Amino acid sequence: NKSSVCLLDAGTNSLDLVVQIKSFVFEKQLMQEHFNENYLESEKFPKATFKGKINQLTPAQYAKEGVHPVDIEGKLTIHGVAKDIKEKARLSVTNKGIMLEGSFSVSPTDYQIAIPGAVKDKIAKDVLIHVKAAMEPMNK
Repeated sequence: NKSSVCLLDAGTNSLDLVVQIKSFVFEKQLMQEHFNENYLESEKFPKATFKGKINQLTPAQYAKEGVHPVDIEGKLTIHGVAKDIKEKARLSVTNKGIMLEGSFSVSPTDYQIAIPGAVKDKIAKDVLIHVKAAMEPMNK
């Protein structure tokens, strides 16, 4: 999915991420239909969100180029279920903006996503999520 919105407030370290479920694209149309209609129920739950904060950084560090290992913590909401998460990530500051990158796993059952028995063995018990968010300063 390359259609998401990520907002970072460097003054408070707050981080908000929104992903439209229907904007995930699959290799096969049938997989995409099952994902939206049967598993994520994108009509009922149109987006996944993360609302939290980045730890370890001061506002001055956002203005200085470099790579910073960070911890991110907050609430991840998928399929209408919110769970607390805390994960490691990497925040890179360049003259072009900020890049946030990280990976973590979620279990569909933790988010009340039912996987039918017929395909249960074809879908990972834990789904690996990669996040790569490029951010630019907002003009106020």
